[in-house]
Amino acid sequence: MTPDVAITRLALATGFGTDAEETWRQVMAGASAVRSTDGTYVSKIDGPDVLASLVSSIAPDGLPPDTGVAIGTNGAPEAAWLSGKPYAVLDDVADSLGAHGPRVVFGTGCVAGTNALCYAVDVLRARLARTMVVIGVETLTVTTMATFRSWKALDPAPSRPYGGSGGVNLGEGAAVLVLEADPKAEDVVAYVNGYGLTSDAFHVTAPPRDGEGLLRALRIALRDAGIAPSEVDYVNGHGTGTPANDTAELAAMRAAFGPHAPPISSSKPQVGHTLGAAGVVEAALTALAIRDQLLPPTANVAPVSDWDVVPNHSRPARIDVAVTNSLAFGGANGVVVLGRRPRRVADTHPARAVEVCGSARVADLDAALALIPRAYAGRVGELGALAMAAGSAAWTDAGCTTDAERVGLVFATAAGPIGTIEELFALRDRDELRLVSPVTAPNIVASVTAGYVCQMLDIKGPLSAITSGADSASIADDYAHRLIARGRADVVLVVCADERADGARAHVLRAVGVGLQVN
Repeated sequence: MTPDVAITRLALATGFGTDAEETWRQVMAGASAVRSTDGTYVSKIDGPDVLASLVSSIAPDGLPPDTGVAIGTNGAPEAAWLSGKPYAVLDDVADSLGAHGPRVVFGTGCVAGTNALCYAVDVLRARLARTMVVIGVETLTVTTMATFRSWKALDPAPSRPYGGSGGVNLGEGAAVLVLEADPKAEDVVAYVNGYGLTSDAFHVTAPPRDGEGLLRALRIALRDAGIAPSEVDYVNGHGTGTPANDTAELAAMRAAFGPHAPPISSSKPQVGHTLGAAGVVEAALTALAIRDQLLPPTANVAPVSDWDVVPNHSRPARIDVAVTNSLAFGGANGVVVLGRRPRRVADTHPARAVEVCGSARVADLDAALALIPRAYAGRVGELGALAMAAGSAAWTDAGCTTDAERVGLVFATAAGPIGTIEELFALRDRDELRLVSPVTAPNIVASVTAGYVCQMLDIKGPLSAITSGADSASIADDYAHRLIARGRADVVLVVCADERADGARAHVLRAVGVGLQVN
């Protein structure tokens, strides 16, 4: 039998401080840590080494030696570039915990934390570890703020998700969850009963208005958990406050739940949008909502006529099942199902065999530009061009056609978008950040490169971007095998690319005997 998986411990650092219960109290009170700073509303964390203190607090008595660590953050490539050394936070955390299990960093935009959580669930269900530590962390850098300003995505006032807000308020945040397989019932905060990951294959910075990719992720997650839509008691929404995201999210939720939709609320007006950390921060808040049977509010909003957005005030409610949504640049979507009780689905399907059915290598940028559609050349940067060229060539070599929704993409990069990072810092050094290009700036997020590949090849299954330094390629291959073996996808394209290195390579994996057609 597949083990039950649950959150048994959690820690939070937000603009409200580094005590999880204090953050929870403030959220439930409708308070906000978002403040006006230099004309922009943001939420900031005070104090150095916040993550180290959170990690130490969740394991005072130690953890099993086979414990794994999964981190969601978009800051790994930039941190490595600034220091001139590989991103060390993952190893630092694992070493401090004595954790020798699987290790990975996801850079899947605002789905990064959710991606890390879903990865941890798969590791535990496969009994590759007894415990996983899942971390979401994000700080607001000069380049992050300049990039969001270039998109005109920042709300000049406190944001009002689902209430006609004009943009987002950003926030710094860190969250740490301990997930255990078959935990003691008395230790459980909330069970993690299912998840779904999808790609829009639509646009790298905007979801389709109907939220079709998010809707698919929700349906996959509910099926994974053995839950009917009518059984969902609460939705912790992505709720950024941007018109495009809010419109798409509510459209997806209407399609999923119909006229009897559960309440939906967003904590982003209170702690800010914590980007790569958001999936873990918001999973923690959703778990606490289940623990205390309280609906968190959406601050700053008036009641919405056709949806209960829990305006401004928390309230008691029966919450047996809750879902939490995440959307990201690159078109990634993630939904996680949490519950008071464990999932009701027995995983009786044997692991499937996996085979390589196509591969390709692209030597350099010139070779890449000759292989990708000209329309992309000025948008994707060197990393994107390499990834698209290698992915396209491998897909052609495989010669397979199948349902786009059953095809996944795992993108791996050791160093990330170096050219984009250097361009942004050069503008900063010249005091010209006002000139940041809204067209190329998104390339600083690894999931955007992955999204371009999905868009070009119409890949709509699980999308992940791995930024684990030199180990990224091997982790990506292992993860892709696991996605297919456990039935998350029938085919996965694995793309590994780095600038100023040996170009890019890609290979296509598929389940043996799934009856794919051959071109």
